Amino acid sequence: MTPPAAHAPLTLVKAEIVDAVGVVTINRPGALNSINPAVVHQLQQTFDRLAADPQVEGIVIGAEGKAFVAGADLDFFLRNMAASDISRIVQFTVAGHRLLDSIERCPKRVVARVHGAALGCGVEMALACHHVVACPAACFGLPETGLGIYPGFGGTQRTPRAVGAGLAKWLIFTGKTISAVDAWKIGLIDEVVPLEKLDAATRALALNRYESAAPPEKSTDLRALEQFFLSSRVDDLWAGTAETHGNPLLARAVKLVGSKSPAALRLAERFVDEAAQRTLPDGLRLEIEHLVEIFSSPDTQQRLRSFRAKRLG
Repeated sequence: MTPPAAHAPLTLVKAEIVDAVGVVTINRPGALNSINPAVVHQLQQTFDRLAADPQVEGIVIGAEGKAFVAGADLDFFLRNMAASDISRIVQFTVAGHRLLDSIERCPKRVVARVHGAALGCGVEMALACHHVVACPAACFGLPETGLGIYPGFGGTQRTPRAVGAGLAKWLIFTGKTISAVDAWKIGLIDEVVPLEKLDAATRALALNRYESAAPPEKSTDLRALEQFFLSSRVDDLWAGTAETHGNPLLARAVKLVGSKSPAALRLAERFVDEAAQRTLPDGLRLEIEHLVEIFSSPDTQQRLRSFRAKRLG
């Protein structure tokens, strides 16, 4: 086990080299590894160093504590919204896009090691990796539209590229959290392995010594959800007027959509629809261009405050 070259301490991110694999560990367990500007900055420094290190043949990104990454730091959003300084949120998101672009474009294989909750930008970070491996206790979700925002770290672009537009809309519009096994079944992740085998599997994948099993054919329920969200407009879903033909699965999905922010839903719908027509960089720019609009909304601030109070309570 060889530590990276000496640098200033990176308190929020740990790194080591184990048998030619650079292991990056997000180290903010008390905040469920939620992402803020300091975490993004330290991750970028760490990742760039390992990507350039000739000792490193592949990279694994994981985290300490119960969660992988439980989303962005809502306190950071609320502080800057209260100060009417949305520009800092834009800068943070641009830096996040730069980090995920570095991960995606890395010539070395990058593997996400997901042992717990991956929510919001946790899913988005995982999708920027070349492979995603999780244990059965992990879960995945994109809850942003319930908070008055949209997945702004690439979620509206990488999710449809991973699972198709219909299932991407299902995940983003409902904010539903799904199990690791269900994430594998829809193609969101590559492999589910027991926790005790997670380190070995991710390191083997990083070194191209492991082949993931292909997911099964989509179930009847998944095909129904996919077609329903492909054929339904978000305004009809939110209003509860989308035709479910008596299918209780679809009716429950419509009920979930009805609790989300209509403004965030409309933007997310537009971005997912345009993902098929645009290059990834062009699609990602859409997310950046509308940040001021969405974070200036009183509904967004109210939803974020309410969620934070509920979580603390």
